[in-house]
This record gives sequence, structure tokens and C-alpha cells, in this order.
Amino acid sequence: MQHLFIQKTLILAGLLAPLSFLQADQPIMNMMPRWDSGYGFQVRAEHIHRSDLKQGSRTVGSGFTEDISQIHLEGVYTWDRSIRMTFKLPYIADARREVLDANNNKVVQHDSGIGDLTVALPLKHYFNLAARSGSWTLAPQIRVPLGKQNEDYEVANRVWGTGLSFGYETETYNWFFATGASIWVFEKEEPAEWSYTLDLGWNARDNMQLLIETDMKWDDDNAFTLSTGPALYWRWSDHVHTRIEWKHDVVSKVSTHEADHGNGDRISIGIGFVF
Repeated sequence: MQHLFIQKTLILAGLLAPLSFLQADQPIMNMMPRWDSGYGFQVRAEHIHRSDLKQGSRTVGSGFTEDISQIHLEGVYTWDRSIRMTFKLPYIADARREVLDANNNKVVQHDSGIGDLTVALPLKHYFNLAARSGSWTLAPQIRVPLGKQNEDYEVANRVWGTGLSFGYETETYNWFFATGASIWVFEKEEPAEWSYTLDLGWNARDNMQLLIETDMKWDDDNAFTLSTGPALYWRWSDHVHTRIEWKHDVVSKVSTHEADHGNGDRISIGIGFVF
């Protein structure tokens, strides 16, 4: 029984994501809890650094940086182990970016405050085979705009959106594999977004997992990003879990219609509690 419980609690992932990546991920954290009337919450600190101002694949402002520091509060409640409700709420502690004005002069813009709320209803189907277990997931989602609009610079979309994500994962005693895809459609002129994730993990110890995670994202404005990097999960106890991850943009193409920042790195450190 203890061995089965350890296997069930090995997966604790930090989450959309960056706000715009990993939209298929759900707390806590993708997997927990796996029992009726379970609940949990997690807090993640995230920093994103983008090094250049681009248009399409072309750099139009080398060294024009963007830095975003966010705190994410995310939670989950399970009525049944296969039916759960989740929420994700980011707070932009500080965001700044360097852009060109109409006269080609460098201008620094700032943003802070509460982000947009994401609410989801993940529906999971679990399976157990002779040497491995896993699950399928279908998750309808909705994005609720919150906070004040800033005409100059906003990290959040500030528009209503609906999304749908699909996921599959499986795990043996030593290895973990997960993949997922999602689509978001927004109101007004915000472009639709698609994303795909692929995670490969090694259960190095009973309470530790090492992963390589790869994310792809593209939208209707011809933007495309491919990022990858390592993640470390550590289970301190049955109720307390931590995770740290880092991702680097291998491919970074922004909209061809207007300049935006690219060539980024993201680091995220989180702690989760499950009951």
C-alpha cells in the first residue's frame, strides 16, 4: 500500500502557465488529489526575462528587454477522483519592457496588479495496467478578465476566453511520460492560441522526480515559440510538495503585424499543499 501511495504522489507539477504557456496544466499539480473530496492549493513565484524586441523572426531592437515577475495562486477541489474544479489566478508583482516610440526612441513601460482568472473543469479517466498506470484528461476552461486595463502595456489579456485541453500521461516505477494540447479562443481582436506539451521524467527516488519538459505555442498572428528545459519535483511529506523548473526559448517568433519581445527564459519555483 505504501509503495502504491508513493507512486500516486510522485507527480506534482508547477503550472499555463507562464501565463501564456502550458495552458493545459492544472493544479494540484496536474494529478493531485486522486481521491473523492480532496483539495489543495499551490503558490508559484515566476520570473520571465526576454532579451530582444522582435517582429516575426527579425530582431528590431537588440537588447530591448522585458522582465515579468508574477505570483500564482492556484487551487483544486475534487468531488470525485475523476471530476474536479480548478482555478488559477496570477498577480503581476512587477513587469517592465523597453520599446520604441514613434520617433524610434527607447521607452520603458510598466505594469502590475492582478491578472486574469482561469477556471477549469478537468475530467479524468484513470487506468491501471500490469506494469504501469496513467490517465486521460479532457478539460474545458474559461478565462475571466480582472483588474484595470492599461492602454500602454498589459501582461494579462483582459478579455474573455474559452479553452479546451486534452492530456494523456502514463507512469511506471522508474519513468513518467505526459503529453497534452490545448486551444484558446478570445473575444475582440485577441488571436486564438494553440499549445502542445511533452514531458519526460525519471523517478530518481521515492520522493524525487527529474523531468525534461518541452512546450510549443502558436497563434493566429503567426507567432510561434518552442521552449524546453529541466524540472525538479521533491515531495517533503504526504501533504507538502515543491517544484522548480527552468525553460529556454529555442525558437522565438512573434507576431508579424507588430513588434513584441522574444528570446526568453523562464524560471518558476512553487510549493503545493494537498489534503
